Amino acid sequence: MSKQHKYGVFYRWFLPAIIFQSVYMGGGFTTGREVMEYAGKYGVYGIYSIIMVTIGFLVAAALSYELARVFKAFDYRTWIKQILWKFWPAFDIAYIILAIIVIAVVGSAAASILEDMFHLPYMLGAIVIISAVGLLHFYGRRAIEAFETIGTIILYLMYALLWAITLKAAWGNINLAFAQGLSSGTPGQAAVAGIQYFAYNMVVIPAVLFTLDRLESRKDSLMAGIISSAFVMIAFILTWLSLLGFYTNPKVVNANVPWYEIMKIVGGLWLRGFYVLAVFWTLIETGTGMIHSIVRRIDVQLKEAKGIHLNRKQEATIATVIIILAIAMAKFGIIALVAKGYGTLAWVFFAIYFIPLVTVGVIRILNPEWKKELWSRA
Repeated sequence: MSKQHKYGVFYRWFLPAIIFQSVYMGGGFTTGREVMEYAGKYGVYGIYSIIMVTIGFLVAAALSYELARVFKAFDYRTWIKQILWKFWPAFDIAYIILAIIVIAVVGSAAASILEDMFHLPYMLGAIVIISAVGLLHFYGRRAIEAFETIGTIILYLMYALLWAITLKAAWGNINLAFAQGLSSGTPGQAAVAGIQYFAYNMVVIPAVLFTLDRLESRKDSLMAGIISSAFVMIAFILTWLSLLGFYTNPKVVNANVPWYEIMKIVGGLWLRGFYVLAVFWTLIETGTGMIHSIVRRIDVQLKEAKGIHLNRKQEATIATVIIILAIAMAKFGIIALVAKGYGTLAWVFFAIYFIPLVTVGVIRILNPEWKKELWSRA
């Protein structure tokens, strides 16, 4: 007789992947700059980056999901301690730095668009968008939830339009790029870029933990990991192909916001307007989510250490400091932030998350009793 499952395949395999993708496809992905930096700029060699991104996410997601299932670690703090033991604050520090850079990228991307459309000074645009992030955070959880719900609908409508219109317009150029082998760098460089990309994007996995209490077996963890990786791969490939269609256009390749430049070429005014609306909405959404996550991390730590919570004034102070730091970073520009900021932190997360996951994590998954007493004191 076949085993009776308490939850259906959707909840065990597909829901974690859906949440994974929805968090992953945030503001940075919307600009096109990240995909350009870690795959698009290599031309057809970008396929090697895609291979590494797909394998990396599959391994990271499947092992992380199984670790959560085995140890019933369905909240971030319990889960990260399973691989980092008492050194888990290292992950928090790296995450906070990454979050501030993400908010800076958000401000930089929006500033570039405002500069092009309305000829506003670059830093004024960055201040406006990052301040909007802070204002939304000030109004609290309900405002954030409503904003993000509407934003998710707008985001996926935008992606459907972007991919469909761009791939149709550029299909001839894409075929030509493959026929002529248009590329730069080497396959090895593209592969390393793919490792960097998945390494710093692994930080979205903790957002999936709350769905994993429905996993019933190792097969469930593996299937959920495979589907999560597949969802990322599909989105990444469609964006890479879209960028490849404009590989010989330096305005797109070197643009702060490649998608915006593509929309100026293939889209009418209505499409460009919809794209800008979607970008601003999702960029504010991403920045707000990042600030909210930092404040919540600090609040939880304060509760554990001193038994108290942050008050509204303290939350506002923390948010203000984050905003000031992000505005200061935004002056470096989105290209430098994505290439240098994300690129450096990628190796940090590779060292403090991926390596422990595939070593300590695998040992503990295969033998949950291994040094159990030691881990109980984490």
